[in-house]
Amino acid sequence: MIIKILASTLLLIFSLTTKAEHNSYTCVIKQVIEVKDNGLMDKHEGIYKGYIGKEFTIDRVSGEMIGDAFATTYDKTITVIDKGSKDNAYKAIVTSNPPNIWVKFIVVNEFHKTKIKSFWGTSDTNTILSGQCK
Repeated sequence: MIIKILASTLLLIFSLTTKAEHNSYTCVIKQVIEVKDNGLMDKHEGIYKGYIGKEFTIDRVSGEMIGDAFATTYDKTITVIDKGSKDNAYKAIVTSNPPNIWVKFIVVNEFHKTKIKSFWGTSDTNTILSGQCK
C-alpha cells in the first residue's frame, strides 16, 4: 500500500513538473545590440551589456517575465500574441504605464526542433537582446 501511494505521488509530481516546464521558458541573454545614430545596429556599450549571461523566465500563458532585462512587474499590459507551436514562434508584447510609454516585444522560436530555442526581444529603449531559451 505504501509503495502504491509513493508511486502515485511521484507520478503526480513528475506530471506537474513536466506541465510547468512546458508552460514556461528559462532564457539566457547572449548578445545586446542597439540602433546607433547612423541607423546601423552595433554592440551595445551601455547598461544593458551587463545583462549578457543573465537568466530570465517567461510564463508562456500569461506572458509575464521575471528577470532584469525583461521584467514585467510594473508594466501596464502583457499580451501573448502567439503561444508558439511546431510551426510558429512564441510572441508577446508588453506596454508600460503612462506618462512615458515603453514597449517590449519578445519572440522565442518555438518551432525549432531542438529543446533549446533562440529568442530576440526589445528592451524599454532602442536595444535588442538575443539568446537562447529552454
